[in-house]
Amino acid sequence: MHKKLQKYIESYDLLQNTNTYELAPNGGMIVLMNLNKRCEVLIHDELFILESFHAILINAYEESVIIKSVENINLAVIRFKGAGASFFYEEFMDELMHHDKEPVYLQKDILNTFDDFESNLDTYFQNGFKPSKSQFGVMRIIELVEEKDGNYDMEEVLRIANVPRKIFDKVFRWHVGLALKNYASIRKEILQ
Repeated sequence: MHKKLQKYIESYDLLQNTNTYELAPNGGMIVLMNLNKRCEVLIHDELFILESFHAILINAYEESVIIKSVENINLAVIRFKGAGASFFYEEFMDELMHHDKEPVYLQKDILNTFDDFESNLDTYFQNGFKPSKSQFGVMRIIELVEEKDGNYDMEEVLRIANVPRKIFDKVFRWHVGLALKNYASIRKEILQ
């Protein structure tokens, strides 16, 4: 993964040669890119279809996402750190916030081959990066929570953010998908 993307993206993974897979929650969002036949994605006990060479953005904070197919699954899985997805998919954040248990369907053919998989994803994400318009550096707050293993001091967070608590809560939730307290507790569980 390109060094500039590591601040926002946790990992690129390939799922191959299986019919069923469970994506564990990671306190962030996930993009699934289907590189084969259509498959089913189960989110909060609701079934969604992911067609061939389509991609979806999923809120994968607190619950697992199950992927099933009659044939072998061939998916690219991109896991974002905290607010990382909002720097690439800002136009979908409102939709994801209001319908957090449903995926957002992205464009078709983002990635259509496993050849040079990582390089193709690097190019796609570098071209799609949009600087944040928020009043404070959300990723700095995420990094603070990560460095302190899910622990944080709200006064220190507000000092870094340099905005009133009410504004902080609203902006953080919009970018990350949940409140700071919930995000920190998920990260703490994952790290233990």
